[in-house]
Amino acid sequence: MPSISQLCAEHRALEAHAAQLLRIVSASVPDTAAVAAMRWTMAQQLFSHCARKDRAIYEALRDSGDDAAVELAERYRDQHRALARSFAAYIDAWPLGRIACEWERFGAESEAALEALAAGIALEKDGLNTLALHVIEARAA
Repeated sequence: MPSISQLCAEHRALEAHAAQLLRIVSASVPDTAAVAAMRWTMAQQLFSHCARKDRAIYEALRDSGDDAAVELAERYRDQHRALARSFAAYIDAWPLGRIACEWERFGAESEAALEALAAGIALEKDGLNTLALHVIEARAA
C-alpha cells in the first residue's frame, strides 16, 4: 500500500507534467506528438493514482469507524473520480487531428482541464491528506 508521502509525490509528478503540457500548448506551432505523449503519460499517472488512493486512503478512512471521516472520504473519492472522468473526456474530445486544426482553442481547453486538475490536487492536499494522516496514525497507536 502506498504511503501518503508517495501519493503526494505522485501529485507533484502530475503537477510537473501539467506544467510541461501547458508549455507545449503555449507554443505557436502545434506539436501533436508531444501533446499525445504528455496526455498519455498524465492519463496513466492519474488513473493509477486514483486506484492507489482508493486502496490507501479511502479504504482506511471508511474502515476507521469515524462517521465524519467516512463521509469526507466518500466526498473526496467522488470528486477525485469525477476529475479523472473529466480528464478522460478532455482527451476524448480532442483527437490529434482536431488539435492540429484548432490549436488555440485546444490550448484554452487544456488550460481549463489542467486548472481543474490543480484544484483537485490542492483540495486533497489541504483536507484529505491531513485527515488521512490523523486517522491512520490513530489506528497505528
